[in-house]
Amino acid sequence: MEIQKKSVFIIGAGTLGKLIVEIIESTSEFEVGGFYDDNFPELKSAMDYPVLGRVADLAKSGKLLLAIGIGEPKYRKLIFEELSAKGHHFPALSHSSSVLSKFSLIEDGVLIGPNSSVLTGSRVQKGTCILSHVNINQDVQIDPFCLIGAGVIIGNNARLGEACHIGLGQRVYLNEEIAAGTFRK
Repeated sequence: MEIQKKSVFIIGAGTLGKLIVEIIESTSEFEVGGFYDDNFPELKSAMDYPVLGRVADLAKSGKLLLAIGIGEPKYRKLIFEELSAKGHHFPALSHSSSVLSKFSLIEDGVLIGPNSSVLTGSRVQKGTCILSHVNINQDVQIDPFCLIGAGVIIGNNARLGEACHIGLGQRVYLNEEIAAGTFRK
């Protein structure tokens, strides 16, 4: 018996939106339903999927499963909160190559890219985006709407405040606390 896949619609057809296509295509539970992007109607498709409308059109649509393909933490938060209030849902999506401890907690709207790991006791809160090859060690706390760049290593017991942006290849050391809104390049 074939399992019915759930369609997820991606907000933003840029670089992050395209990574989300790869994440979704690697799963057995979800499929890409299409994109919503503010370059519509000029932009009609991305990665062979249709662009169905502008982001504002989602406020008028029925309840959908969505993924945010916009990296900037403040916009991720705004979109997540506005569209959640209208009944849309943001499932957690992780690439099939990611390693997630059964003793970690991954909240709604979290995106986890290829070859990333979240180890025992760690908590990744809503709307956070973890790109590829990220290593989140044990007992790490990541507050909502963070963006963790490719190749980042986060040491045990670290804490990232809300809407942090940790850039490509950075390190967050053991027991380090990063203040909300910090952009570490």
